[in-house]
Amino acid sequence: MLERITSAEGGTQEQPVTSHNDEQNRLYAAKLVLSHPLWDGNVSLGSEFTHSSRKNLYINTEGILDNDNSRINENAVSAFLEYSRNFGPLQAQAGVRYEHLASGYYEQGRRIDEQSRTYDNVFPSVSLSMPVGKAQVQLAYSGSINRPSYYMLRSNVTYINRYTYESGNPMLKPTLMNRLTLNTSYKWISLNVNYTHLRDGLLYQSTQYSAENPTISMVTFVNTYDTDRLYATLTLAPTIGIWSPQFSAMLLKQWFPVDTPDGQENFGHPMGNFSWNNHFTLPKGFQLDIDLQADTRGDNENSRMLEGAWRADVSLYKSFLNERLSLQLQGSDLFESSQARITLFSGNRLMTLDQETRRQFRLTVRYKFNAAKSKYKGTGAGQSQKNRM
Repeated sequence: MLERITSAEGGTQEQPVTSHNDEQNRLYAAKLVLSHPLWDGNVSLGSEFTHSSRKNLYINTEGILDNDNSRINENAVSAFLEYSRNFGPLQAQAGVRYEHLASGYYEQGRRIDEQSRTYDNVFPSVSLSMPVGKAQVQLAYSGSINRPSYYMLRSNVTYINRYTYESGNPMLKPTLMNRLTLNTSYKWISLNVNYTHLRDGLLYQSTQYSAENPTISMVTFVNTYDTDRLYATLTLAPTIGIWSPQFSAMLLKQWFPVDTPDGQENFGHPMGNFSWNNHFTLPKGFQLDIDLQADTRGDNENSRMLEGAWRADVSLYKSFLNERLSLQLQGSDLFESSQARITLFSGNRLMTLDQETRRQFRLTVRYKFNAAKSKYKGTGAGQSQKNRM
């Protein structure tokens, strides 16, 4: 990359920046699940094992940033037990899951004990579901964990431009989540309310790179304060002849302390999201989709959306040859209206982003050489580790 910098006085300076980044991932996984009837119900138990390894090699030829040659090895074992049973109209389910993970972090082949971790966690879950009149109601509680991706855990610094660097953080801890959920549905109307408490949540934050270079911002991932988030989503999805509309209204309310230039502030302004998707089943096998979406002002984690935005998308689909061949014409952000100003708060630094709008059109041609459906019904092993890679 050749970077060109123009000063306020009009002078121009050029600087070459050359980097090489090589990542290698390896995963072995095995999973066993057994189920059997028990006491008029059903009991399931199982275990899962994964071994993963990620190597990261980063070289900056000009020596602007330090090179990195690191490796992460992880061994994870989990076991779970779940029991479900009906008590008349009431459907009850309860379970517990244990997870053990041992992680080793290596730089230049040498183990770094401070960045090598061992975790042992137990997560309970319970769910109750029953009809109330003509509506179906479900109340559920679950505990879970969200481990940082390997990209977040890398130690090298990546060059963005002269004033901005970006890096991972091998000291990140996983996020623990406790979630209480209420679901209700009646015909084509459904309501979902979700209250989540997060411990050691993950945040994308900008800090000062060093005291020697205060003008350079370092954007990285950090663990933040314990937070609470409330989601409420109302969905209407009737079918009217060839028209299948779906209207959704989602409200996000958070209790999130954020460090700002004026001190710590609670970012609790609610944010709304509205979508109106329309699917039309037309003659001759054509399918037309017209989708509208809008976001309101509000707070989300350490960012503040200063103005609302909306967008319109359209799609026309047609299949041929017994669905082996399909054509799809798509247009996104037709009115270039999705631009929104967002301010990212990171301590004594502010970063204001003006999202770029871009109208796009795409034509997709797809042919299925083997249209047979897979008979495999399993869930697969190591899925969470695959997602982290």
